[in-house]
Amino acid sequence: MHGSVSLHDGVLWVGRHEKTAHVAAFDLDGRPLGRRFSFRNSELDRAAVSGLVVDQDHRIWVADTPSGKLLGFNLFGRQLASIGGGEWTEDEGKSLTEPVDVDLFGEVDDSLLVVASGGRRRHAVRLFSPTGELVLSLRPLGDPRGKFFGVRGVAALGRLIFVAEASAERVQVFRDGDFHFAFRCSVPGFGPRPVATAPLADGRLVVAVRGDGDKEESGLLLYDQSGHFLNVLAHSGRDDGRICEPDGLAVLDAGRDRESRLFVIDCDGERVQVFNLEGNCYGAFETLTG
Repeated sequence: MHGSVSLHDGVLWVGRHEKTAHVAAFDLDGRPLGRRFSFRNSELDRAAVSGLVVDQDHRIWVADTPSGKLLGFNLFGRQLASIGGGEWTEDEGKSLTEPVDVDLFGEVDDSLLVVASGGRRRHAVRLFSPTGELVLSLRPLGDPRGKFFGVRGVAALGRLIFVAEASAERVQVFRDGDFHFAFRCSVPGFGPRPVATAPLADGRLVVAVRGDGDKEESGLLLYDQSGHFLNVLAHSGRDDGRICEPDGLAVLDAGRDRESRLFVIDCDGERVQVFNLEGNCYGAFETLTG
């Protein structure tokens, strides 16, 4: 089981999948709101919610990795749109293959879909209109011929887009669609692979990391607006208040660290925990079945 989370208008949407994909809504205290749906591709006999976001028209956009599509649903689970699923064309980058995450970029009434694809690709992070028109392909490190390595997550806030590039062990930051800077997630005792980010209004960034060895552990790390490490918000572990194999982040930025809320889905989609930005944990949702 794996999962993702997205916050919209005071509702936390939680996506989880094994072979069937499930999407459910919760209030900020973890109570199910009764809005939920499931889907599975009949030809592939599987589906995924590798990433999700809710737009201003209350469409739920889901990155379905197995089908290679970005799917749009209404709040009741009726499919309204589908982007991608065609054959990959590296030169043009117009097709969509292996989508792993999605977010919104731009003005609320005129936002674009930022879609990340996994693997080693030149066109791994692109901006699409809600109708599926390709608007822009981001250039890794500013190189028009460069490639992204193992992107796991994207997040956007204001003029910035953050790309969690797990295989390259770094976060790339883009401003107005152009490469801005990059930084590595190399904090002793923690895994170097960023899998999700949550940007804050003051420029700071929360990064969820994973490791691939006994001494490289999962965690939540806080960085400043220049990519310099500030603090550890959560260490590795399965107990409440610790992080194990995180998949996604969503943040309610209240302007004060103690009052803000950070929602983390971890344990490979089996748990959602709530933290503030001082690293205090308020516990886990009692159920994720919706």
